[in-house]
Amino acid sequence: MRVFRQWTGFRLRAKLTLLIESLVILIVLITGIITTMREKESLESELHKRGLALAVDLAGFTARPLLRPDLTTLRRFVNHSMKQDYVRYVIILDPHGKVVMHSDLAEVGKTYTDSLSIAAVNSKAPGSSHTSLPEKEESLFDIFAPVQVSDIRLGTVRLGYSYLAVEKEIAEAQQQILIIGIVTTITGGLVAYLLAIFISSPIRRITDATEKVANGDLNTPLTIKRNDEIGTLATSFNKMAHDLERHRKHLEELVEGRTAELETANEQLRREIAERKRSEKELKQSRKRLRDLASHLQSIREEERSRIAREIHDELGQALTALKMDTHWVGQRLSNKNQQLLLEKTQSMSKLIGMTVQSVQRISSELRPGLLDDLGLSAAIEWQANEFRSRTNIQCKIISIPEDIILDSDSSTAIFRLFQETLTNIARHANATRVEVMLKQKSGTVELIVHDNGKGITEKENSDSGSFGLIGMRERVHSLGGYLTIRGAPNKGTSVEVFIPTSVERRKQRRINDKNTNC
Repeated sequence: MRVFRQWTGFRLRAKLTLLIESLVILIVLITGIITTMREKESLESELHKRGLALAVDLAGFTARPLLRPDLTTLRRFVNHSMKQDYVRYVIILDPHGKVVMHSDLAEVGKTYTDSLSIAAVNSKAPGSSHTSLPEKEESLFDIFAPVQVSDIRLGTVRLGYSYLAVEKEIAEAQQQILIIGIVTTITGGLVAYLLAIFISSPIRRITDATEKVANGDLNTPLTIKRNDEIGTLATSFNKMAHDLERHRKHLEELVEGRTAELETANEQLRREIAERKRSEKELKQSRKRLRDLASHLQSIREEERSRIAREIHDELGQALTALKMDTHWVGQRLSNKNQQLLLEKTQSMSKLIGMTVQSVQRISSELRPGLLDDLGLSAAIEWQANEFRSRTNIQCKIISIPEDIILDSDSSTAIFRLFQETLTNIARHANATRVEVMLKQKSGTVELIVHDNGKGITEKENSDSGSFGLIGMRERVHSLGGYLTIRGAPNKGTSVEVFIPTSVERRKQRRINDKNTNC
């Protein structure tokens, strides 16, 4: 992988030179190997023929001396054969493998039972086999030829012909091939370099021109006059550059025109954005004023309810109580039988006054429950739940953590009114039989979670713009910096979750907002 990355980093001229030179070296190597192999085969064949001819001639010469027998003549023939180049030994055997004459006289008279001797004695035709001299580590052709007269086997001639002749000739041939290969490689390298220059030079010029065109310089004509593919490529490149220059000028004209149109459109868009921002700012201010007004109206309404509840309780309640006491006093004084009708009327008036007192107390509590101001939010929620249960027969379970939650007047009133509105919606629309209420205060937040087992509010009902009760609930929560979540599932009920920060948390958040606004 590393060699491949280095190769890809070379210039085209170097790549072509190395590629062509590699092909030349490969051809020289293949040619040298093939030539050496053929030369070796040819030399081996020639050596075999030469040794075989020498053995056959010696077999012809030794036929008469073997008939006499004339050992002196045999000795002279053996010595004469040993003078030949690359002859390492000469052996004359009788038909039984006994040495009649040997180039080493110490071997005369011995009987050879080795495989080569047995094969030579039994062979009816001249032949050869490979062997070696262990003491010299030299390869040999062991060549044999039968000695015969009129189909009578007189003996066998064996001679060892050295393989050094072949090795010497091969070494000389390899040296010549190496010299030729070096000369060919050098010549091929020079030719490869010149050919690489011839091929890569115009390609390099085309590449430089292409880079200039890529950088925006289209006035870069190529002056390559050749009748091959590179010349055609240069001509096509010049035409392409000319067309690109023409198209660029046309595009610049289009861009200038389009730029002017865009500037006009941008200016109009900026004016529209400024107008929209101004309208959006006015809308936010108007919405804020409306929310402030709604919050102010809710505060005024709560104050008015408190005032009316207090006046009804203090003035009308006291007056009715005094009237009831006076009626009771009058009734006690009407003991005459003739005044029985007045006594019954007085008793009826006393009952009616008692019922009126209860109605006044109920109206006063609905306007502003005294528990909310006297005992806190938890007690007011529990009282309202009991009222709801007695009025609708819907079971209502209250869990308050902690048991007594006492908040500021705004938060208590908002949560209590949200709870009242939720119970009203359940009674009107939910068809529920059970309501579970969780009131919890933690980490600067008051949570009210109301869940019923009714039919469940739909998405359409939840987002209905005509549902003023839900809109009023959301606005009331938003005015205190909290959020309201209403979720419903078919036949699984509705959950209303209210999260409102405490007054301390609201003041802290207000200071942060004021600081960010000033920045």
